[in-house]
This record gives sequence, C-alpha cells and structure tokens, in this order.
Amino acid sequence: MSFLKKIKKFYKIYIAKDECTINLAKWFKDGGDKNLRFNYPLTSESIVFDLGGYKGDFAASIYDKYKCYVYIFEPIKKYHLDCVKRFQGYKKIKCFNYGLSNENGRFLINVDEDRSSLIKNSVSTSNLSAFQEEVLIKSFSEELKILKVEYIDLLKINIEGSEFLILPDIISKKIINKIKYLQVQFHTFFPNSKRLRDQIREKLTETHEEEWNYTYVWESWKKK
Repeated sequence: MSFLKKIKKFYKIYIAKDECTINLAKWFKDGGDKNLRFNYPLTSESIVFDLGGYKGDFAASIYDKYKCYVYIFEPIKKYHLDCVKRFQGYKKIKCFNYGLSNENGRFLINVDEDRSSLIKNSVSTSNLSAFQEEVLIKSFSEELKILKVEYIDLLKINIEGSEFLILPDIISKKIINKIKYLQVQFHTFFPNSKRLRDQIREKLTETHEEEWNYTYVWESWKKK
C-alpha cells in the first residue's frame, strides 16, 4: 500500500470515522473471506443462488467446498461468458445471462469490473467515460417459479445497490421464507442507504436472525 493510500485510510478510519472503511479493515483482520464467507452447513444437495456472479469466484469457492448446486446470475455479457467458460462441464453449476431484481426489463448498466452497477448509472452521470451496456433483468419471484426452485439454502447478493430493490420485494412477497441463509453486501451510494438498510434489517428479524455483520462489507442471516 502506497504512503498516500495509507494516509487516506487513516483519515477515513480515525478522522472521518467512515463506517465502511472501519468495517472493511476489521473484516480483513478477522479473515472474513476465509473464515466466514464460505462457512455454511451446506451439502452436495444444497442450492446456492449467486446474484452478481461477476467472474465466478464466489461460485467456484462455494462449489469446491460443498459440491452443491450453484445458480449464477450475471447480466453483463462479458462476465457471463467468463463464467460459462470457467464452469464448462460442471453439471451442477448453471450460468444465466440476466440479473434478478424486483421487476422485468432491460436497463443500462455501468460496466466497471466488480463495481458494475445499475444504480450508479441512474443516480449519477459524472463518470462520462464509463462503458454502458443494456442488460436483461428478471423478477426474482417469477424466475423462481420458472426454474422450479422451491427452497434456497444460501442466497448471496452483491449487486451494487440493487439489493435495496430486490430485498424489500423478496420480503413483502414472503419469498424470504424460502431462503435459509442470506449473505448480502449493502452499498452506501444508494440514496438514503442507511435508513433503508435499517428498515430492511428490521423486517429481516421477523424471519431470520443475524449471524455476523460487518456493516457495508458483508453480513449473514439465518432463518429462524
């Protein structure tokens, strides 16, 4: 880490007391990627939904550990093809070239590696150099019926702001009752993110209990 980056990190943690930066540092200190993200009581018959599959790193790790069924949803063509090539021959890993949210439609997405976002595209036009792509988004509730999936053992959500759209929909339609474990990353750039996150978390307590939480990094919930 460069000296300038160290200064910026020091400022965010000790001066600005940025919650995300503080929790990210704690996450790495606690070895979250190794000790928490893939530590679930899954089996070879478990079903995992990976929303925001990107290049398939999460899917690969969770499959290698449990040999479970993994459904990868990645709307960006390039990253979807990366997953298709990576998991060619894996019968239990399915790759879908669309995202899941609260509605059906085609939307512009800012393509920016693992920071690609539908929300950033809609709330800011300051990044004029960002590459944009039209992607397909499908309703989570409708797609469950089409895929004939009755129960999800682990739902991982990292969709750069769209968690604030899909989670209220999942909760209001009682689909949350079909999800045993929920792992989600909330993002601060969504308008009123703190208030909305608090509201979602409050609703989640009706069906699930928090297992661990690193605010705006990762948090995990288990069905009661």
